[in-house]
Amino acid sequence: MSTRGDGADRPEGLAAPSCLLSRDFVLICLATGFFYLSFYLILPVMPLYVAALGGTSAQIGLIIGLFAFMAMILRPPSGWLIDTRGNRPILLVGMGIFLLASLGYILAPSIHAILALRLFHGMGMGLFPTAATVVVAELAPPARRGEAMGWFGIANSVGLVIGPTVGPVVASRLGFSALFLTAGGVAALGLTCILMISSIANRPAPAQGLPLPRDFFSRAALLPSALLMFLYVPYGTVVAFIPIIATQRGLTNPGLFYTVFAVAMLLVRAKAGELSDRRGRAFVILPGMLLAALAMGVFGATSGPGGVLAGAGILGVAFGSVQPALMALTTDRVPPEERGKAMGTFYTAWELGIAAGAAGSGWLLAWMDFASLFLVWITFPLCGSILTYWSRPRQRH
Repeated sequence: MSTRGDGADRPEGLAAPSCLLSRDFVLICLATGFFYLSFYLILPVMPLYVAALGGTSAQIGLIIGLFAFMAMILRPPSGWLIDTRGNRPILLVGMGIFLLASLGYILAPSIHAILALRLFHGMGMGLFPTAATVVVAELAPPARRGEAMGWFGIANSVGLVIGPTVGPVVASRLGFSALFLTAGGVAALGLTCILMISSIANRPAPAQGLPLPRDFFSRAALLPSALLMFLYVPYGTVVAFIPIIATQRGLTNPGLFYTVFAVAMLLVRAKAGELSDRRGRAFVILPGMLLAALAMGVFGATSGPGGVLAGAGILGVAFGSVQPALMALTTDRVPPEERGKAMGTFYTAWELGIAAGAAGSGWLLAWMDFASLFLVWITFPLCGSILTYWSRPRQRH
């Protein structure tokens, strides 16, 4: 099990990378950007579309929740499939699902058909990001893995900046069908990028039959996954309630929160990843966790729109710093043949953190207000900053 930084730990069939911004690295980042742009074009409009078809509030919530549920349960098996079958088929299937689901909404005749499509659509989210992260880890020079994850995260953030703004405009001016067609076209561009990638290794089928439970989860990925959950449980409150919070505090356009958050992430991701390569993962994760705690404090201690936007900016810097370092740490700690399983574990924690934070917030709000809730959430990233100490050993390069 090699720990050298000369490419000896790479899967058979892939040459050792000589630079970070290779053709294939740019292509996988472009494909990721198109994937998330397709997702974010539809996300803010889907509740409006369901309501226009006569859907109830409960059905709207179910349609949004089914997508996340299906993505979460597919993360572990997608990691096993990546390790045993290779990245390319998982990338193609995940992106192909986004293309077909987007076009399927045009033909959906009822709420029940949309429910089925959301389950199908969520399968794409469970497959593509896990495989794309593994491809980035394999294409990046080991000494620049954190920087690579930073650029990879930027591709995601670009979709977050553009999609929620453009999607509602297209839907209002050209109609829902035009929006779904646009999202499908964007996914088709991503599919083209995947087909152009040359250096993705295929893996032979495993000798055994059905996978065992241990094939789905990586023990080595538990530490970075736990750190991720300390970051994402409070974020679950933000995902679920920030439109209400922002409106209550005088921010007439809650979308500004997401714009400030995404731009802040964009500005720091690549540099934070590079710093984690040069100074160690903990050097970036620790201050990022402290910044996340500060953001929760700002949300809890302020009551006006300025506090909402300031908190968004601080939280964006925190996430832009911690995410690429944690993704790099996850791949550092496992051999190449287990990277799919490790990233499946990591992304499962991602979904669980958001779900637990959103559901827990709904329960806690029966006893406290939003300000008090955010002050409670300060403890989570603070605990994460303490746990960061254990991320220092066992890094694989």
